[in-house]
Amino acid sequence: MRETAGLGEQAINKIAEMALASQLHDAGELEVRIKLDFNKLARGEVESIAIKIAGLLMQANLRLEELQLQINRVTVKPFSALFGKIELTHPCDGNVRAVINEDSLSHALNTQSTQKSRHNQGFAERKISGIHIQQLRCFFLADGHIVFNCQAILEKTNQAQSVTFTALPSIGMDGRKIVLQQVRDVEGKEPPPELVAALVAQASEILSLPEFEEKGMSLQFQELDMAAGKLTWQAAAHIEQFPSG
Repeated sequence: MRETAGLGEQAINKIAEMALASQLHDAGELEVRIKLDFNKLARGEVESIAIKIAGLLMQANLRLEELQLQINRVTVKPFSALFGKIELTHPCDGNVRAVINEDSLSHALNTQSTQKSRHNQGFAERKISGIHIQQLRCFFLADGHIVFNCQAILEKTNQAQSVTFTALPSIGMDGRKIVLQQVRDVEGKEPPPELVAALVAQASEILSLPEFEEKGMSLQFQELDMAAGKLTWQAAAHIEQFPSG
């Protein structure tokens, strides 16, 4: 009997993967694991749902290296579940893990809310409070800090200035956001404060993945770790609606 149930789970997993893949925009590898008892599924009860996605592109042009979602004790619409579509009948709780690399954050900061030339290749040129920013790069250090490096051109003087500063990402007091603190300049020259404030605020917003709130999932960040050019956070999730693309 268990072997038959296992085959049934495999079939639903494959159907769910295809259904979810059709909803996601520009994602890479996708894996869905649904554990269930078919007798309980008639009542809409599912033991657990685990989803792993590689290369998912988020709204802020941030491509996640990896996203994992784990939900236990889920109640869904039975008929929809048989066809791989997860529709919750009651809110549930789970855990989310996201892995973000430094190149992806650099790209997101270069393209979010920027004035980008149609002919510009590679890094975008952007403008913040009379300052043009070129070749913005982020680097993740082993001590947990993020290095921001760019060329800044002030409109008033039309002179280029190399700007490098560090900031330490941490979990905000309410646990709802990733915030950047302990901002320090590296090269001995104080960077334009409006530039620093704008980049720190936008990086914090991007790393916190606010679009989950829009999709019916509220996050409570619990752990934050940085190593080998990757930032990983884990959060508890309260899910009102199963997220889709």
